[in-house]
Amino acid sequence: MSQPDAGRAIAFIQLLHRFQSVERVAYAHDLLRKENDVEHSYFLAMFCWYLCDSLELKYSKEKVLRYALTHDLHEAYAGDTFIFDVEATKTKKEREEKARVRIAGEFPEFADLHTTIEAYEGQKDAEAQFVHAVDKLIPFLINYEQGGYLWKEMKMTYSDVVAHKREKIGEQKEVRELLEQLIALIGDDWQKYFVR
Repeated sequence: MSQPDAGRAIAFIQLLHRFQSVERVAYAHDLLRKENDVEHSYFLAMFCWYLCDSLELKYSKEKVLRYALTHDLHEAYAGDTFIFDVEATKTKKEREEKARVRIAGEFPEFADLHTTIEAYEGQKDAEAQFVHAVDKLIPFLINYEQGGYLWKEMKMTYSDVVAHKREKIGEQKEVRELLEQLIALIGDDWQKYFVR
């Protein structure tokens, strides 16, 4: 067993603070400020856990929670990339991989973290695919709940958002069903949530 090291503990807390300082495009509930990456990751973990339990899904909850908590950690160095920012999306993969390697180099003692991030990025198991799909659904849920505030502010169209979400969520059954139910709830009232 290794000995506790306050210096390493402080360094990891600094990484988490850096992660917390990453501002996302989405708004917090009060619409007065943007949410940060830590809030988003917590939302994702809690919502995935809720879905696993309430829908009696047979996924490993431990894997699901670990994936959800770490899925965006690379953004501590790479920053958040808005899905419709064409220029930023061109360099997204490269920036995120460079950040993942940097985190692995800074914290070699946290092997489980790196294994978890790599497994999630590889999307090789059902839990990773589930968390990925839920990650794409949450902004839709939040924007619906906020009356389309961000969608209107960013001048996003109904057809673009729906097409993007359907593509990213893919055929992940339970999450796709939730997306389709939300689309049905919007129905003919899409002008209430989106620019014309």
